[in-house]
Amino acid sequence: MKESVSTKPAIFAMSSPTMNAECIAIDAFKHAGGDIVFRSGSPFENVDLGNGKVGHVNQANNMYLFLGIGLGSLLSGARLITDGMLQAAAEWYRMHPEICKSSSLHFDNNKAQNRSQ
Repeated sequence: MKESVSTKPAIFAMSSPTMNAECIAIDAFKHAGGDIVFRSGSPFENVDLGNGKVGHVNQANNMYLFLGIGLGSLLSGARLITDGMLQAAAEWYRMHPEICKSSSLHFDNNKAQNRSQ
């Protein structure tokens, strides 16, 4: 992660329950920096980054993530899903906010935060 050229890396620790998570929120912010997007399949508290800054943690439903990857591979005929393919999809999604906001699967951070409390 430290060698990434991304200005705002995204970390999706989607395993659940919490004891199976790939990483915990505080470690993600500690190692990747304060300007990341962190989503998890398990609930985590927001992270105090110091100086009044907060690392926001969002719980995402991994059902949407894995189904999207599966549907994308089926439609494209891919037999192998590479890290590069996932990176390209994430970059495209980030560069097209108008599509993201009009999607029926749009993720509302405020609702997710309220649900996890």
